[in-house]
Amino acid sequence: MKLDIDFTALETLVKNMGALSDFFWESGVEETPWGGFGKGGTEIPIADIEISPDGFVNYKGAQILLHIKEYHSTYNGKPNNLPKFHFYQCATLKDMQSKGRFKRYVATQRKDGYFLIDKMNEGNTEHDVEVKLDVCRNCLSGYHQHYQKQYTVDNFDIAKFFEHFGNSQFTETPNYTDENAPVSGYTADWNEVSKQRKEQCGYICQQCGVNLSNHKHLIHTHHANGVKSDNTSSNLKVLCIECHSDQPSHGHIKSNASHEILEVQRIKAAHRF
Repeated sequence: MKLDIDFTALETLVKNMGALSDFFWESGVEETPWGGFGKGGTEIPIADIEISPDGFVNYKGAQILLHIKEYHSTYNGKPNNLPKFHFYQCATLKDMQSKGRFKRYVATQRKDGYFLIDKMNEGNTEHDVEVKLDVCRNCLSGYHQHYQKQYTVDNFDIAKFFEHFGNSQFTETPNYTDENAPVSGYTADWNEVSKQRKEQCGYICQQCGVNLSNHKHLIHTHHANGVKSDNTSSNLKVLCIECHSDQPSHGHIKSNASHEILEVQRIKAAHRF
């Protein structure tokens, strides 16, 4: 439903919170206390978003959960753990916010413990796979510091928690839900996008300044917020492979491209970087 009403003041408040200016959320629940939702989701207009005095974002008093939808089944050749879901403003979320990688999360209002993920394995992706996820231990730890009720990973009941806590415990909300999030992984035109971005920067690392125009294989295009489908110019940073390996959650580059990193280091030493 579209409303021709001026919500400028409310949008300004939302932007100050670091959330979206145009809300379009889809619910992933089968049933909710207010009714009207099916698994396919529905539109929630900005007029119905409530911002409480303490800064929490609510929809008719309902809680939301967060999780990362992109899941790589292996990491450095070893089986990878499934992501966790979050219900509280925990240390993990604060760390992701501080690193500018919060947009990797999607929101959902499902209460059955099952979540939609995009499962990636050796270049193949299964979209919207329904899997059971465990609650984040840091969420439990943060929650226990402020509330008497003690939960464990095994006994945390989403539905009962939602009944008790109507207000969202998050200070920032994701751009997407689990159902309307863009497809995980790189876009089909990524190679061309990456090449154009590197050309725009003259193959110069935007972090250390080394010029690799004669060593183009040693420079990468990095997604700053960790969302590989987000090719907006503000999200793309051109980095030498060494600076790229120093980015959050990119330690695997150090082990997989150690020779290339040494080559960059020699170039920097020759030019006194």
